[in-house]
Amino acid sequence: MFRRPALFSVVSWSLAVALIAVSVVLGRQLQSESPEVFLGAAPLVGQDPRDGWDWRFGWSLVGAGTVAAGLVWCVWSGRWSTWSTRAVNLVTALAAGAFAVLLALIDGRMGILRGADHKTEYLANLDIAPPASAFIRNFVVDIHQYSVHVRGHPPGFVLLLKFIDTAGLTGAWPVVALSVIATMTMPLAVLCAVRTVADDDWARRIAPLLAVSPYALWMVTSADAVYTALGAWSVATCVLALRAQGRRAIGWGGLSGLLLATLLFMTYGGATFSLALLVPAAVALRLRGTSVIPALGATVVAVLVVTVGFAVLGFWWLDGARETQRQYWAGTAQFRPFGYFMIANLAIALIAIGPIGFAGLLHFAKRWRQPPDVWPPAVWPLVVGGLVALAISHASQYTRGEVERIWLLFYPWLLVAAGAPIFHVPARRAAAAVAVQAGCSIALQAALVSKW
Repeated sequence: MFRRPALFSVVSWSLAVALIAVSVVLGRQLQSESPEVFLGAAPLVGQDPRDGWDWRFGWSLVGAGTVAAGLVWCVWSGRWSTWSTRAVNLVTALAAGAFAVLLALIDGRMGILRGADHKTEYLANLDIAPPASAFIRNFVVDIHQYSVHVRGHPPGFVLLLKFIDTAGLTGAWPVVALSVIATMTMPLAVLCAVRTVADDDWARRIAPLLAVSPYALWMVTSADAVYTALGAWSVATCVLALRAQGRRAIGWGGLSGLLLATLLFMTYGGATFSLALLVPAAVALRLRGTSVIPALGATVVAVLVVTVGFAVLGFWWLDGARETQRQYWAGTAQFRPFGYFMIANLAIALIAIGPIGFAGLLHFAKRWRQPPDVWPPAVWPLVVGGLVALAISHASQYTRGEVERIWLLFYPWLLVAAGAPIFHVPARRAAAAVAVQAGCSIALQAALVSKW
């Protein structure tokens, strides 16, 4: 007879495996009966809408394995715990960028470029988009003439690409560079937030996991990597603001609001992601009272200033969201039943965060009320913020499939839960956790020919 914690774990793991299995079986059936759903690798999206699975080998996977093995050795040998914070940050950023790039290179240079120069992506619209002021002013009216990714987002990312193009950085490689930089800097934001609310030990434990977890497959291959980095830094600066006082609190709060506003005008998913900031803010307000109001006020003011600025230029965020929703329901979404994607989206999330990420969430569910030596109380708002934002996004039905990319915003915050000491003490247990995550990533990339 299982004790309650053991029974909870067994039932949870069984449900997770069943969820993925059911989403695969039902997804293959749905793709066969309705080719318009464009899955191909159900529940994931494959490049081939009928069959996105193709086991293949590439030397770049050996390179990715080498990067992962280096991290595993650093953790196993104990060096990871003795390095300076700056060294941990540097190695994490370099490993995250190298690992994701090497995974993508299994399909050659097109494995990286496809997410930038495909006809459905943002870059394809620069030739038809008018100058920035007219583009913003007429965006909602002219939205039908743009590619599917532009129709599904606010005008912000196209404006960024227009600026880069005007600066003389033309073609797909500068767009790829943006995603690579975002992939490298995103973990640093998460580590900054964790160190601010908890401690350096917790940050060190999750650092290698942030670099090699399965969601790395979709980082350098899509603009969503940029959104993920923006969102992560908005959370990091928000918690810095909540812990600061005086001008520093207002400064960090204003920067957090500016980053969040930028995110809002690049993806409508920024609206649900704002809950990842709201949870830590609500906890800080409850614990510290009115002392956090200047920081929160600065955040809100910054968001309002950017929103009003776009409105003055002719783009009202709510109008854009409504038109994008109409475009979405007129497209592939009409063929995608929510009954299936209610299951499939969660299965994709489980795949993206990997088994150690899921184990961390289970431990979080069982132990978050424990004393600080078992679970730092200040960490839970970051995890809950990510979970709540993901849940609201899911419930909105605005995301029917493709959440391996769309939910990149949320996945790193779920991995924060995997910093619990149970997964990392002794060192060999920590090394095993990194190896498991990296192994899952490499195996998935070897089998999946992703659309991105």
